[in-house]
Amino acid sequence: MYRTHTLEEYEEVMKLSKQGLRPIKIFSLLSEMGFSVSYGALYDWIHTNKKPFQDKVLSKISQQSNFLTEEKAYILGVLCGDGYIRIHNSGNGFLVGLDVCDEDFADEFRRCLKEVYGLLPSKKKRELEFTNFSLNPKPRYVINLTSKLVVKDLLQYSKSFKTKEWEVPEKILRSSSKVKSAFLRGFFDSEGSISLKKPYGVYLSVCSGNETPLLKIKEVLKNDFNIDLSVVYSKSVTRLKSSGYKNVKTFYENINFTIKRKRDKLGTGLLTYKRKGVRRYSPEFKMKALELLDKHKDPHIVASLLGINSANIYDWKNGRYIGNIRVEICGRSNIYDN
Repeated sequence: MYRTHTLEEYEEVMKLSKQGLRPIKIFSLLSEMGFSVSYGALYDWIHTNKKPFQDKVLSKISQQSNFLTEEKAYILGVLCGDGYIRIHNSGNGFLVGLDVCDEDFADEFRRCLKEVYGLLPSKKKRELEFTNFSLNPKPRYVINLTSKLVVKDLLQYSKSFKTKEWEVPEKILRSSSKVKSAFLRGFFDSEGSISLKKPYGVYLSVCSGNETPLLKIKEVLKNDFNIDLSVVYSKSVTRLKSSGYKNVKTFYENINFTIKRKRDKLGTGLLTYKRKGVRRYSPEFKMKALELLDKHKDPHIVASLLGINSANIYDWKNGRYIGNIRVEICGRSNIYDN
């Protein structure tokens, strides 16, 4: 696995060098600051005019990078949100990165880059100072990968990933449901939010300052996952929003979040819904539904066959509101007694 350095690391080294510090002192200071630059690398930058963004491993990225996998789709979804691509003014610096407060989010982005390209991005924890606006600031986790080929590969999917310029990649639109789900999860990790309602329920929303591709995401959610989010307009951003149980539950089952705090909040919110009429179905009807689920495997197909909400199928599948019945599923006898 190849270790790449970032333009930020290079500039920090050169700044300290211009202050008259010797390489060994710079190496010590960088370690204290959370940078992981080898002594040999910083020595070369100072004394031989080498730069990290000359990308010595251009021909050594993984062959898997040619395929649109779930990991790559996740990367693209993040880049449409919090992620970024930066190209140095000289035309020689190429950087893919993410700067967020959720470490599990940063780690997943880093894992996907490593999985797709075979290169290990740098990871840095940045502590923030107290201010009048933030009495308890969270640390930031910065993921950076310097590679010209990685940047060129990602820009095949969208000419730009800037806030007002990103697009939903056509290859994503033509891909499988799993790949679309991974893309949406990356985008919702970046731009999605969860807020609990009173006295029960939860709001699921996602926003962007780029209206056209956000409306395309609305189409994908509706057409591929049967998740129907309403559109809310404001001066600066467009928001997709829903508080209905069916939409939120289907999102939870098919897309969800990588970020644990968001995932947990979504799950907690789902448990608070008051389900009207959910208990009116007879044990025989529920048994029939579960038998059909065993046959067709897809709750949406079963719900369509029976003319009911797919959220009920998910509930019965997981043993909720099922009563006291015995059902043969996958060759096993299951007893439900709630």
